[in-house]
Amino acid sequence: MDQQTIENTMLAAIATLQQEEATILQFDVGERTICACLAAILKRTFDHHAVHVEYNRHGIYPKEIELPDGAGELTEKRIFPDIIVHKPGHDDANLLVVEVKKTTNPVDDDLDIAKLQQIKQQIGYDFAVFLRLPTGPHPDPAGLRIVWV
Repeated sequence: MDQQTIENTMLAAIATLQQEEATILQFDVGERTICACLAAILKRTFDHHAVHVEYNRHGIYPKEIELPDGAGELTEKRIFPDIIVHKPGHDDANLLVVEVKKTTNPVDDDLDIAKLQQIKQQIGYDFAVFLRLPTGPHPDPAGLRIVWV
């Protein structure tokens, strides 16, 4: 799959999420619930890959990457990507990794974007995307932020 196909697939999945799961977005439910719903929607498209939420294995071992600590030193950290599209057990078909934040979450986007860059580089995903999804009583679709890494 090429970048444009993946981007179109993600935009369609977000639109479906906003339509089919508007209530959970308005109720500002937990990020894991939103990710599980988005993963179920993505699974409809990626019929040759598995779609998992918070999948924490790299082969049979815990998924770890090097990330800078508070002092800027690279250290091994276990990671739990919000959503991945892959074929479990090997790195031959790591297609997409997704990190999600809600607009009601005050945490800055930069850490998730840096994590995506390292996951893509160190584990070998073809595509990586950060999503800031509009949530809360009156989610504003203009609040959607998509950053492809």
